[in-house]
Amino acid sequence: MKLAVILLISGLALASASPQGFFGGLRNFFGGGRGRPGGNRGGGGRCRANGPNHRFGGKDYLVSWRVGCTSFTSGEGAAFCRSQGMRPVSLDTPAKEREFTGLVARENQKYFWTGGNVNHGRNPTISWPSGRTTSSGLWSNTGGAGRPQPDNREGNESCLAVLNNFYNDGVRFHDVSCHHRKPVICEA
Repeated sequence: MKLAVILLISGLALASASPQGFFGGLRNFFGGGRGRPGGNRGGGGRCRANGPNHRFGGKDYLVSWRVGCTSFTSGEGAAFCRSQGMRPVSLDTPAKEREFTGLVARENQKYFWTGGNVNHGRNPTISWPSGRTTSSGLWSNTGGAGRPQPDNREGNESCLAVLNNFYNDGVRFHDVSCHHRKPVICEA
């Protein structure tokens, strides 16, 4: 009985610390949430879009939450972008960082996947689908473990998400395990 209670409490603690919140964390913890019948919210082939829905700096972008697609793993988000002839967004200039961190705040979204791949180390960098590698001043000073980002808390946090004040830290970069579920922004 004690073991069951300990396992239950451990599972609840893990789920609560998830960037998707308690119920999203439970869904990730138990491996569910991979599809929603009749909905346009999942990843894989369930989401449809009719082309770009945002323009910035002379380029086209597709903001998945605007078409009701809000639940991709990082890999599913990349596949969704490819299905649109695009790739996940590269926030590889200060202007793009400002545009898309501002967008997530203005549209009151909790978070989104970027195409960034986090290179952990003493001086962390981000490799982008554009081919550029950058460092950023947008790393959060906190996260699920209360440590500055990137912290590789789960041991496999190589994907880069933008979280909107999720840890009362403003709109900031977080390294996140790629299996978590979020909307994505695609870039032409």
